[in-house]
Amino acid sequence: MLDFMKRQATRNTMLKKRKSVRGRPPTEEVAARAERLLDVATEVFLEQGFKGASMSEIARRAGASKQTLYARYPSKAALFAALVERKASHLFEAIGPLGEGRSLRDTLVHCGSSLLDLILSEDARGVHRVVIAECVEFPELGEIFWERCPGRTRAMLADYLRAQQKLGNIQLGDPEQAVEVFLGLLVSGATLRAWLGLPPTFAKTPAQRKAWANFAVDTFLAAMQVRQSSAV
Repeated sequence: MLDFMKRQATRNTMLKKRKSVRGRPPTEEVAARAERLLDVATEVFLEQGFKGASMSEIARRAGASKQTLYARYPSKAALFAALVERKASHLFEAIGPLGEGRSLRDTLVHCGSSLLDLILSEDARGVHRVVIAECVEFPELGEIFWERCPGRTRAMLADYLRAQQKLGNIQLGDPEQAVEVFLGLLVSGATLRAWLGLPPTFAKTPAQRKAWANFAVDTFLAAMQVRQSSAV
């Protein structure tokens, strides 16, 4: 009798575990749902702006409940931050660790062309316009965008240039100021046109963006007195 009760208890425990596993969606499905949610949120923000977008509409289009949406993102600002973070992560994945296997010049060209690809993408241009249009009324949008995209990019480049300066590969003085010079050469015109909703002029194709990045890097390095023995 005792053995029977032990077997029954073991069987019940196993059934509960199976039921729990069946009730939990696979990791891939959870990730796909999260991506779908951010895709839909991006569409709604671009269509209706931050102020006009509603969590109810985003949940409806994504086929999710409001409870599920709020459980993941407790506010509309948190949801907006998540989609900006995702866009930024795509950039940093494309760039990879700066200087790994590349010379100073090649690193800056790679970083510059990847940055142009992001800035001139259709959804990134839309997100920029949303932030510019509504950051006066919702200043947290400007902070979110700066911290996750431009601010993070500048910090990464400044760290890299600081390391290169210590190695004696470049003479640039203040790395933070040097980054502003480099990005001004690289993206100032492209960014302004993107914010105004205008198509790019000098960087329409990947090849043109790569060519512009080469020009900007060469101009920058000439001004910053790169030594002849540029190390990887």
